[in-house]
Amino acid sequence: MKLKSNLLLLTFISGAMVMVFEIIGARILAPYIGTSFFVWTALIGFVLASLSLGYYIGGKWIDKNPNIKIPAIAFFGAAVSLLLVLYIKDDFLEWVLEHVRGIKASAIISSFVLFVPASIFFGMVSPMISKLLLDDLPKAGKTIGNVFAFGSIGSLFGTFLAGFYLLPNFSLTLILVTLFFISIGIALIIFLMKKRWTWLIISSLLIILGIIQLNQKKTNLYTYQYESEYNSIKVFPSTDYQSGDSILMMQLGRQRAGGMSLSDKALPFNYLYYFRLAEHFNPDFQNTLMLGGAAYSFPKYFLNQYPEAQIDVVEIDEEVTRVAQEYFGLRENKYLDIIHEDARTYINTCQEKYDVIYSDTFRNAISLPYQLTTIEAIQKQYDLLNDNGVVLVNVIQAVEGKSSLFLQAELKTFMQVFPQVYLFADRGGQKREEIQSTIILAIKSETRPAFSSRDMSIDSLLAKRVTETIPLNQAILYDDFAPVDYLAFRGL
Repeated sequence: MKLKSNLLLLTFISGAMVMVFEIIGARILAPYIGTSFFVWTALIGFVLASLSLGYYIGGKWIDKNPNIKIPAIAFFGAAVSLLLVLYIKDDFLEWVLEHVRGIKASAIISSFVLFVPASIFFGMVSPMISKLLLDDLPKAGKTIGNVFAFGSIGSLFGTFLAGFYLLPNFSLTLILVTLFFISIGIALIIFLMKKRWTWLIISSLLIILGIIQLNQKKTNLYTYQYESEYNSIKVFPSTDYQSGDSILMMQLGRQRAGGMSLSDKALPFNYLYYFRLAEHFNPDFQNTLMLGGAAYSFPKYFLNQYPEAQIDVVEIDEEVTRVAQEYFGLRENKYLDIIHEDARTYINTCQEKYDVIYSDTFRNAISLPYQLTTIEAIQKQYDLLNDNGVVLVNVIQAVEGKSSLFLQAELKTFMQVFPQVYLFADRGGQKREEIQSTIILAIKSETRPAFSSRDMSIDSLLAKRVTETIPLNQAILYDDFAPVDYLAFRGL
């Protein structure tokens, strides 16, 4: 009975570990290739395919040699694969980032190399345990059912453990090292019981390598680095590629999400100045909303520039706000209200009315969170605005060509809700096929505004309005159908 319980425990452990490995896999990939559905599709697909292959190989292997040593070798193989991931993941993903073109190819190659080997070995365990437990043929169904049940319960446990406890509290390296030690520990115990001295020595050497990796001090180029519930947050000094200005940068994943000028410039990035257009199109604004906080570059500017106006900032990640306070000079202000919530859920339930809504949210380098792009989300923003209110949305796309497909869809969607929609391109009309910051301006008014100003700084921004016709050949975005990542990455 004790042997049977121990074997079922191995099934539970392998099920839990493969799910922890899969879930943290998304966080391993995110800093390099994002979290789009392409990444999740490749990761889930390869893990499922690997488990299936593991079931097949494990079943054939244990039939030839029904011995407890065989599952030990499977755990040993998983440990070797996990250790390999620990040693190569960062360098390999850097290589993918530099040499592989396209998000689909990057997701496929990265998921295959990093997550297939260990998943195959984890998949071998269940059929091996089933074979070892099948000592009573009339009860074969019950036995196999127990193996599947324990494996499934382990997978459920691993899923919740990873998502609700491990990722919010521990680094990816520490979680991976723990999975490695559990796998090699199980193998080592079985090899010791069966007096398999060669395997025992090799396992001991692997443990030493794991300890070395755990204690390895890597050169850290970052001022601050932390894995929060939502983001891989990094803070480091950098240089703005447009202005050459020295900047303290906040990076979320691989996306440079915000910053602060180290040379006392008012705003670190040029696109942020386009949010000033609100003072031209709705000069008497008092109550404003900003979706996305990051380094709080614009909210800090806003509080200084408009000292009597209110700004509410919706930022999903409390840790991002704390980092902005510690490193980017964010201070408490009676006119600043910070809401830690998903932007879509906030606008769904908000009872406030606003004169201006600024939107500067991204889920990766060029793709907006899909739930903020749809006609339902835009209608919610329209409803939150007072008469003559405006929405300003930062979208990183080309003005025309293959890299403008998402912009076309978003413009078309905005036009279904707002009576007036305009586009401003940071690099102007002469570089229409280059990916750049474009600003969508939507006005809740039928009265056509002026596109010139006595304020020269505002007038220079108004001059970047795209007056040429933009083809709107893409479908309107709905909650039910919003292929944002597909459209955003189509031209890359």
